[in-house]
Amino acid sequence: MFEKFDFYLFEFVSTCGGQVEFRASCFEFINKQKMKTTTFIFTLLLFAATLQAQTFGDGSAPPMVLRGYVKEMPALTLNKNFADPGFMNIVHNRLNFRWNIAEGWHLAAEGRNRLFYNELFADYPGYKGVLEMDPGLIDMSWVWLSRGAWMGHTNIDRFYIDWRKNNWQVRVGRQRINWGVTLVSNPNDLFNTYSFFDFDYTERPGADAVRVQHFFGDMSRVQLAVNPARNSKEMVAAAMLNTNRWNYDFQTLVGYYRNRFAFGGGWAGHIGGAGFKGEATWFYDLEETADVSPGNVVAAIGFDYMFGNGTFAFAEFLYNGGHNRIPGDSVFMITQPLRPDNIMFSEFSATIIAQHPISNILSANLALMALPDIKAAFIMPGFSYSIITNLDLEFVSQIFIGGNNTVFEEAGSMWFVGLQYSF
Repeated sequence: MFEKFDFYLFEFVSTCGGQVEFRASCFEFINKQKMKTTTFIFTLLLFAATLQAQTFGDGSAPPMVLRGYVKEMPALTLNKNFADPGFMNIVHNRLNFRWNIAEGWHLAAEGRNRLFYNELFADYPGYKGVLEMDPGLIDMSWVWLSRGAWMGHTNIDRFYIDWRKNNWQVRVGRQRINWGVTLVSNPNDLFNTYSFFDFDYTERPGADAVRVQHFFGDMSRVQLAVNPARNSKEMVAAAMLNTNRWNYDFQTLVGYYRNRFAFGGGWAGHIGGAGFKGEATWFYDLEETADVSPGNVVAAIGFDYMFGNGTFAFAEFLYNGGHNRIPGDSVFMITQPLRPDNIMFSEFSATIIAQHPISNILSANLALMALPDIKAAFIMPGFSYSIITNLDLEFVSQIFIGGNNTVFEEAGSMWFVGLQYSF
C-alpha cells in the first residue's frame, strides 16, 4: 500500500517528546493564525475578480486583474510491479492577482487551493502536518479539511510588492527568484529550487525575500537578494552579476547558503543551431562537521535543438557532488524540492526531453531520466489537447523504475488525466 502513496507522502517522524496536549494546543493556535492570514489574502484575490472585466473610459486596463485556472485530475496508481491498483483525485484551483497601485508600483498575490481524495490518508495521518509545513519566514500554508480520505489545502506562494524606476527594481515579499539556467536541475537556484517530478506545479515555489536589481548597459544587471530566517544558519543571501558577451549570456554568483559559502555561475548561448547552456555552484561549509567533506560541486550542462518538423529536444547531464555527503541525510518524498547543494537523488543523472506538435491542438511529449549510480530510471510520457479556448485536456504518466533502497523503489507509477479551465 505504501508504494502507491509515496508520490505524495514521506513518513513524518516527530522527535519533540511527549508533550501531546501542549503541542496540540500550539498547533491549534498556529492554525487559527494561518487561517486568518490565508483568508485575508484570498478575500483580496476574490475582490479583484469584480474589477477584472471592467475597463475605464479611456479603454485602459483595470488596476486589478485576477487570472487563474481550475483543474480536475484523477489518477490511477500502481506499485513497482504494476499491480495493486488504487485511485486518487486532485481538484486544483490557482488564483493569480495583480494590483497596479501607481506608476512603478504593483502588488501581487498568488496561491493555490487543492482538494485531495486518497483512501490512504486515513493510514498516514502525519501527511497533514507535512502538507502544512511552510519553509518561509511567514507561514502561509493551511490544511482546512482533513477527514478520512479527503484533505483540503491552501498555500500562498507569491505575495510581494514591486517598485520599478529607471534602472532600479526592488521586490519585497514571497517571490520567485529564478537564477537557474538549465531545464531539469538548477544548482545556481539558491533561493527556491523545484522538483522536476512535480509536473502539476508549473508556477514553482517562492521564497520570502528582499531582492534589489540594477540594470545597466544593454543586457547587464546586478542582483542582490536576501532570504531571512529565524535561525541565521538557515538564511540565504547572495549577489549575482548578469552580462552578455560574444552572444552568450553569462552569470556569476557569490553568497551565503544555509551556513555554507556558495560561488558559481552559468551560461546560455548556441553552438551552431543548437542551444548550449549550463551552470555550476561550489559549496563550502563555514563550520566543520566530523566525517563530512566540507565542500562539494553541483554542475549541470544541457543542449537543445528545434527540428524542422517542430520537434523540440533537450538533453541534460548532471553531476551532484552533494549526494550522500552527509550520512543518514535521506529524502522520503519524491516531489519535494531538494537543496541546490544536493539537488538530485543520485550523484549522476542524464535526462532527455522531447516535445512534438502533432497538430495545432494536439501535442506529445516524453521525458526520460537515467540515474546510473543508484540503478534507477524515470519515464514520463504525455499528451496535451486543446478542446476549445481556455479548456485543455492532458494525459500524463510517471513511471519510476529500480533504485533499490531509495525513494524510487517504492514510488511505482501514476497515470493522470487532467482537465483544466483557465480564466
